[in-house]
Amino acid sequence: MPHQLRRLATVGIGAPLLVLGVAAPAAAHVTVHSYEAVRGGSDAVLSFRTPNEMSNATTVKLQVFLPTRTPLLGVLVQPLDGWHFAVKNVTLRKPVQTDDGPITAAVSEVTWTGGQIPVGGYQDFNIDVSDLPDVPLLTFKALQTYSNGQVVRWIETAPAGQPEPAHPAPTLRLAAPARPSAASSTPTIASARSSLLPVDLVDEAA
Repeated sequence: MPHQLRRLATVGIGAPLLVLGVAAPAAAHVTVHSYEAVRGGSDAVLSFRTPNEMSNATTVKLQVFLPTRTPLLGVLVQPLDGWHFAVKNVTLRKPVQTDDGPITAAVSEVTWTGGQIPVGGYQDFNIDVSDLPDVPLLTFKALQTYSNGQVVRWIETAPAGQPEPAHPAPTLRLAAPARPSAASSTPTIASARSSLLPVDLVDEAA
């Protein structure tokens, strides 16, 4: 089994997860999380957590719209018991240059249907991304459809410092890449001296 799919299988749980004893809080909304997402990084799992907020309907569909101005490359979707997924691709206005050549298309939308998130429960919908853009923040949009036909549009954004809107779009802040340590970037005194000596004197100096 490929490494990416093997790791994905350990992240999610096939059956809907239940919040025992209490219903989903009124302030709950669709969010995105990742323990591995780094600016310009690779091979990260993104998890879209979707709570069921209604007391008289179940969630039967989730659509997530991925950014295309700063596209995510190499998207894989984790299979989920009871759910079907569909992926939509789009041609990029500006190709992304990679070591393997230019990338001209990327996933713009993932839709999950066929399952149900019960009252008082939530579900994590996971995707794996092989290459992340070098940006500090990713904003997604999501549409959550209930069994009674109501659609909640998680698409709103607010300027920095302003109160959170009623239906905020899922956002993910990417961690800064790790910087080389001082020990690895600074040569030792011995190696610095050796680099300044003629070749025939290097062994003697060491």
